[in-house]
Amino acid sequence: MKELWDGHAHLGTEEERQFRERERIRTMICAGDPREAEELEDLSGSWIVKAYGLHPWKADPAALKAMEPWLKRAQIIGEIGMDSVWCGVDRKVQQEVFCRQLELACAEKKPVVLHVKGMEKEAAERIREYPGTYLVHWYSDLNWLDLYLEQDCYFTVGPDVGQNPAVRQVALRVPLSRLMVETDGLGAVKWALGEDLPLNGVKQALENSLKWIAQARGLELEEVYRLTEENFRRFAGI
Repeated sequence: MKELWDGHAHLGTEEERQFRERERIRTMICAGDPREAEELEDLSGSWIVKAYGLHPWKADPAALKAMEPWLKRAQIIGEIGMDSVWCGVDRKVQQEVFCRQLELACAEKKPVVLHVKGMEKEAAERIREYPGTYLVHWYSDLNWLDLYLEQDCYFTVGPDVGQNPAVRQVALRVPLSRLMVETDGLGAVKWALGEDLPLNGVKQALENSLKWIAQARGLELEEVYRLTEENFRRFAGI
């Protein structure tokens, strides 16, 4: 059985986690607040790569203070960022929380997973102030991609690569040494594809993205499997 490498997901259900372990889907799971961090900390298994970061939807000074012990112990910080599309948190608060986490990541040389929905240009300009290793998850804007490519960022290709021109742009333009695939969790796959999928939808989404990249870039599928695994390992330091 081939190992799959999911560059971005969340805790999901116990059933989904058991499926990932059974199917050998190595997964970067991001805990987005202190409660999720505690839950993630209790999980074990070689299939899990853990990341901790205060999500922009949860941005709040008190929540950041509670999250700081998790940020300090994290090997990977994320997902963090800014969001003007799906988030009602005050923009200034989001920026302050984002910058504090970037400052910590930069000082301790920790890789960072970014969420930049609707704030692609602003987030790209902000991370210039904090040199480091960045993974932009599910980038889906037709603009500003070059701002991240200039900074040698990693990217995950979202499960809607077959339907979304902005996601296809990422799959086609990002250097192969910086490309991964992701699901964002089974719920996100269902949302993106507009289908009520079974657990196996996680595996199918990753496989479909890998096949799409291979065909679009004229590569053997085995090569894309290998490259995305290497990129995951390099970014995560495993």
